[in-house]
Amino acid sequence: MTLSHGTPGWWTEQLIQHAARPWAAAHQHPFVQALGNHTLPRDRFTYFIGQDAVYLLDFSRVLAMGAAQSAVRSDERLFLRHADTVHAVEAALHQDLGPRLGLSAATLAAMVPGPVTVAYQDHLVRIAWTEPLAVLVAALLPCYVLYQDVARSMVPNVPVPGVPEYREWIDTYAGDEYGQAVAEMTSLANRLGTTLDPAVAARAARAHWRSVRYEWLFWEQAWTKGADFAASRLGPEPSLSR
Repeated sequence: MTLSHGTPGWWTEQLIQHAARPWAAAHQHPFVQALGNHTLPRDRFTYFIGQDAVYLLDFSRVLAMGAAQSAVRSDERLFLRHADTVHAVEAALHQDLGPRLGLSAATLAAMVPGPVTVAYQDHLVRIAWTEPLAVLVAALLPCYVLYQDVARSMVPNVPVPGVPEYREWIDTYAGDEYGQAVAEMTSLANRLGTTLDPAVAARAARAHWRSVRYEWLFWEQAWTKGADFAASRLGPEPSLSR
């Protein structure tokens, strides 16, 4: 269903329709399919969780930058709450899952970001520094809506008993607490989207599309554990000896 201009939810629906191809590809990615039916090799999930922990460090900073851009105090508080949620709720997920996956706190702290992780982080940070708030929110939205959409699509087919770590991930992103955060960010996006001139709206749609593509690439990176990316074939990033 396509919503008409001005209808509640029109802007975010338009963004998703604009990114329909990478959105569908993300749902159909073999990593996502295998995670949903619990056939995903454990080492690939472990790689994904490690990279996600690295990614979230900058994601929380970008949310704080959104707070600094906000002209409305309630929006500022929303961004700050969400940044805190990244630290508290999602960090707790990694701290709980990490030891069971062989990822100690020291291992996570020393984790080297993969090529896609760096590119996705840089994409969001650049937008936070150079674009209006509406463009930033559009760029952030896939990390909210797509994760919820994917997780909720998995729920009906989760095997019993399945893999506890995979079920925990699915339950977190399909759950009501995460759903509240998604609803808040979606509502903000729709409110900001109603006032955009065509040039800014086009930049917002482009930023959103690229974020959806990066979500797909993030799963591709985890599926191959980075092996199929040209940058990875140059070898691991060396540390500086002084």
